[in-house]
Amino acid sequence: MKKATIAAALMLAALPLAAQQTGVRVTARNAADNSLAFDAAITGYGTFTIRLAVADIRNHAGDDALTVTVTTGNEGGEILSIAPQDAARPVTADFSWDWINGTLDATPDLGFIYRLPIAAGKSTTVRSLTPAEAGMMRDNIADFRMWEFAMERNEPVFAIRKGTVIHVEGYDAENGQAGGGTIIVEHADGTQARYASLRSGSALVAPGDTIFPDTPIALAGELRSGGYGVQVGLYRYASNRNTALYPHMMAQTEFINPLFMTATGNGLLTDGQRATAKTTKKLLDAESGRTSFWERVFGR
Repeated sequence: MKKATIAAALMLAALPLAAQQTGVRVTARNAADNSLAFDAAITGYGTFTIRLAVADIRNHAGDDALTVTVTTGNEGGEILSIAPQDAARPVTADFSWDWINGTLDATPDLGFIYRLPIAAGKSTTVRSLTPAEAGMMRDNIADFRMWEFAMERNEPVFAIRKGTVIHVEGYDAENGQAGGGTIIVEHADGTQARYASLRSGSALVAPGDTIFPDTPIALAGELRSGGYGVQVGLYRYASNRNTALYPHMMAQTEFINPLFMTATGNGLLTDGQRATAKTTKKLLDAESGRTSFWERVFGR
């Protein structure tokens, strides 16, 4: 958790962020009416949830400490203002903050149908991963579920749903590095998809891009289990319930088992299943606002 007094926060505001670094900086200022305002400066894409803890509040009629949680886009701006008790004197306080790049306690659309991350007509063997196999043994997670899809070397990996790219591992526009490895996409319902084991340097998208289910995002990479493919997990950020092990964390990663469209129908995947990818115009246009005459009339 970041901590600062008003003076220290103002000094921090003058320091430049590294290129492509995602982060949140909160600063405090006294307004003309002597109220104490807190501003969030955000670098990155997608949604951000900020938890601001204010302590030892001086010249304020209310409590001398408070904690607020705010969800905002990457535009940031003022997130809290504290009015003075004595208008002739400024409000002062100490404060700290932490944040996540996402929406806290979003309500996922559990009936949404996702596409398989492989080309339509292609078949894959699906494998259910353990946290250890996904390299997440030490993470604060709940209901873990990630799927591994076997693919051919350098085969394109497709987005499973429309969303905004919020992270591309190794991406550096200034030095011409496309990145790869892991890509994270935020969806309209606040869920996020994590694509891992992508080939390094093969990313076909950049942070901030809007992608669709027909968008290739990178190439299949080498899997820890052998062969090539991609690992995909769908999750949301939920309020931390594991406070004994992670007392200072705002959120934990709560995984969701999505419904996928396959050649044999829509449904949950099973470990060891052989699945063939299928797409329809309705699936590809989902959430895009694009509809054909047949969809408008017949719903397909």
